Amino acid sequence: MNTPAPARRPAPPRWITRTDPRPDARLTLYCLPHAGGGASAYRNWSAGLPAWVEVAAVQLPGRENRIADEALVDPAAVAAAITADRDGRPYALFGHSMGGVLAFELARLLSGGGRVGPVRLGISGVAHPLLRAARLPLSGLPDEELLDWVRALGGAPEWALSDPQFHELLLTPLRADLAWLEGHVHQAAAPLTCPVSVFAGEDDEHAQPAGIDSWREETSAGCSVRRYPGGHFYLDAQLPALLRDLAEDLSERAEGRPGDMSVHAEDLAEGRPGDISVHAEDLSAHAGKLSAQAGELSARAEELSTSADHTPPRR
Repeated sequence: MNTPAPARRPAPPRWITRTDPRPDARLTLYCLPHAGGGASAYRNWSAGLPAWVEVAAVQLPGRENRIADEALVDPAAVAAAITADRDGRPYALFGHSMGGVLAFELARLLSGGGRVGPVRLGISGVAHPLLRAARLPLSGLPDEELLDWVRALGGAPEWALSDPQFHELLLTPLRADLAWLEGHVHQAAAPLTCPVSVFAGEDDEHAQPAGIDSWREETSAGCSVRRYPGGHFYLDAQLPALLRDLAEDLSERAEGRPGDMSVHAEDLAEGRPGDISVHAEDLSAHAGKLSAQAGELSARAEELSTSADHTPPRR
């Protein structure tokens, strides 16, 4: 008998955006935007991901449908919104650029205090905080200089950069996000217990190989690193390839495989017998393998014993 999925609790207003709700999906992917960006950056992602993944884009205050809110980055508030939104399914985190650093801090917050953390963390287009290239603060630059920086990075369409009526809408959240990133101080802590997937553009000066490879140090569960043609916003042109690779990584955890103890613990907590039966089958299969190995060892021991009986004593 199929057990219906638990009803989702209402999230704090406007924090989570779903352009393609998938209540039957097996996994929720919470996505964090780049500096100055909003939830709309992920509006096309569902079309490129399997039906078992539901995209839930996080809308930070001060942009798009939250333009009236004060622009700021508050990891604790984002963690609370994700916790309120969750419905018991496994979940993963993904963030690009500043969103990658934010996703990392959220993975730490959501994994602490006995809570069920993400089954995977995706980080894109940003070096490890300890290896980010030193640069002058950007958040306080005059408008025109900051717009030139955005133009060089490729982070906004030219029509928005050239039209003064859009400058305030663009620059206000961007300054807030950059200020948070500039003030972010990496704190040493125990490694995450979920695997990490790192993605970057081959020509991205903000994600040099040494910087992105260093994310490996932040997990005890393995880390993959992939690079694609392009610069900082490589994912605009390489989105199909990125989503294919991300789905492959997520599939390892969405199936609730034996190594994923966080998924098992959550299933038990939510009392989902259908899922537990799957895990029971996994355990049964492992028990069968152990039994077969024990049989082989027993046979070898018997051979050794027989050989010893026919070996003449040493003199």
